[in-house]
Formats: sequence, structure tokens, C-alpha cells
Amino acid sequence: MSDRVADMFTIGFSDAAFNRVLATAEREIRFAASMALTTTAKDAQAEIRRQLPQRFTIRTGWVAKGIHVRAANKRDLQASVRVLDPFMALQESGGSKSGLFGKDLGVPVGARPTPTSITRPGSFPGAMLQRKGYFIAPIRKGSNVKGVWRRTGKGRRERMKLMYLFSRQVRLKPRFGFHETVRKVALENFPRRFAEEM
Repeated sequence: MSDRVADMFTIGFSDAAFNRVLATAEREIRFAASMALTTTAKDAQAEIRRQLPQRFTIRTGWVAKGIHVRAANKRDLQASVRVLDPFMALQESGGSKSGLFGKDLGVPVGARPTPTSITRPGSFPGAMLQRKGYFIAPIRKGSNVKGVWRRTGKGRRERMKLMYLFSRQVRLKPRFGFHETVRKVALENFPRRFAEEM
């Protein structure tokens, strides 16, 4: 008897063909990954915008519009969510906000009819003090803290209303939750988004 194989059929890849398949697969995976990263970043952007009214008193759409996504691509597999407004950094980290050039900050008290009202330039402290009935005085007798007051009526009907409180610094608590939200959305959504793209 012979140990020789009577019939045999062999199938295989040449090195060149195998490298072509690998290159194609890599391009497809990188494309799927870039799409999934970008979609996940957009998910995080939407979630941050959704949470804004829960964390802040919203007066305009300005802050929401300033939350941008930088898309990933096949060459750069990184997508990012960015906040364009520098003043939101303190809302994320917390800290003290000071007036510009050493000036006091005017903190609205009665200057806004409602918490969601927009403070127009005509309602800024400097503009108010140009009008009759507005003046600066301590917020209470013997206090070093001053504010802008509005006087209405005369005699027994005279009323005083505190419009602005002046302060050297305002302490802000961290309440934006930007990093926490983006991280949570990325961990939860990316695997699903990548599977969808593949």
C-alpha cells in the first residue's frame, strides 16, 4: 500500500491577496469607528443640551448653541465635544468669579421681573443710575455691602426695591456636569453605535 494522497484540493491566499483583504478590512473598520465616534459625540452633545434647563436658569439658547462636536475621521479616530463659552468653565469646576479690572460685580436681585427674564443693557446698573429714582446705598444700615436701589412713590407710599447687589466675588458651585455626562454617554453608547456602523 502507498501513503500517497490520491486526490487533494488546496485553497489559500497569496500574500498579496491577503494584504489587500487586510487593507480593505482596516479601511472599513476605521470608517465604522469614525462614524460611531462622531455619532456618540453627538449623543453626548444632545444629552448636555437636554440637561441645561435642569441645571441652570435658561434665558436664551446661547449656551446650548456653544456646545459643539468635532467629528472623527478615518485618519484621526477622535471625536470631541467642546464648549465654546469660556465662562462655562467655572460652572464645571466651581470657584470664585471676580469683576473685571477689580470692579465689583453687579448681581441682579430685583432687576429681572422673572428668573428667566433677559437682562438688557438698559437694565444694567450703570444705565439704571442715569435715571431718576435709582441710587447706590448700603443694603442695610451699617453694612459695607452696597447695591442699586429704586425708589418709588412719596411719603407713606414710598417704597424701596433692591435691584442689584454689588460684590467683589461671587462663589459658584460646580453644577454643569459636562465631563461626567460626556463620559457616561460615551461608555454607554459607543459599543452600540459601533455595532450599528459595522
